[in-house]
Amino acid sequence: MMKKRFVLLSFFLVLFLSACNGNDELAGKTFKLSYLSLDPNMSIEGDAEDPDKYASLLTVEFLDGKSFTSSIQNGEGTYELNDNVLLLHFKNGNEILKLSFKVKESEKDFSTYAAEITDTDYKLTNTDAVSHFKNLFYTLNNDTYVEFIEVKE
Repeated sequence: MMKKRFVLLSFFLVLFLSACNGNDELAGKTFKLSYLSLDPNMSIEGDAEDPDKYASLLTVEFLDGKSFTSSIQNGEGTYELNDNVLLLHFKNGNEILKLSFKVKESEKDFSTYAAEITDTDYKLTNTDAVSHFKNLFYTLNNDTYVEFIEVKE
C-alpha cells in the first residue's frame, strides 16, 4: 500500500512539474533569424535550399522563464509562444519593439522553424537618446519570411 502511494504521488508530481514548465520548446535554444538574401544573379529555387544564401537579422537565445537575449545591443526581452504565434517583446529604458511571428516547422533541412512576420510595433520614448531597435524595425516588413536556424554549441 505504501509503495502504491509513493508511485501515485510521484506520478502526480511529474504531471505537476511538466504543467508548470509549460513544455516550452524554445527554452535553452539559440537561433539565427535569417532571411533569403536576394541577389539578382541567383535562382530562387536552388538558392532557397542553400543556408549560405541566408542573411542573419539577429541571433536570439531563448532562456528559461520566457525571457531572451539577442545579438542587438541592449536586446533583452520576453517572449510568448502560443500555438503557432511567437511574440518577441524587446524593451530597454528608451524603446519598445514588439515582433509577432506566425511559426511553423521548416521544410528546409538546415532550419528548425519557418516564420512569417505578421506584426511589428516600435515606440521610442526619448528621441535624443541612442536607438538600438529602430534599424531592425525598419528592416522588417509584415509578410517577411524568416528561417529560425538553430545554433549548436
